[in-house]
Amino acid sequence: MVHPMHESVVDVAQQAVALMDDLLRFRIDLSEYSVKLRALDVDSIMVAHEKDFKVDATLVYYLDALMLLSSLQHELDFQVAEYGVNVALEDMRNLQELMKKFSK
Repeated sequence: MVHPMHESVVDVAQQAVALMDDLLRFRIDLSEYSVKLRALDVDSIMVAHEKDFKVDATLVYYLDALMLLSSLQHELDFQVAEYGVNVALEDMRNLQELMKKFSK
């Protein structure tokens, strides 16, 4: 059985991957990427399912994906200044790997 949060986490992760791809392919600039990334509804998903994460270990990959996205939203300026725009490539790969593990 798929957890009720599955669809919302997959949706937000797919949106983030698409944004990262657009940034890396120069379809959007860093400013637009930042605005759109921060607009993703990551924190409310985490808050809504906080209790589920505490009692169901099978949700760890969903939590990891949300934590990665939340970290990006809150530390994007630092990460870009420290590692450059190409940091999005590693983040994109990490998200894609986590999505493969959802509901297995």
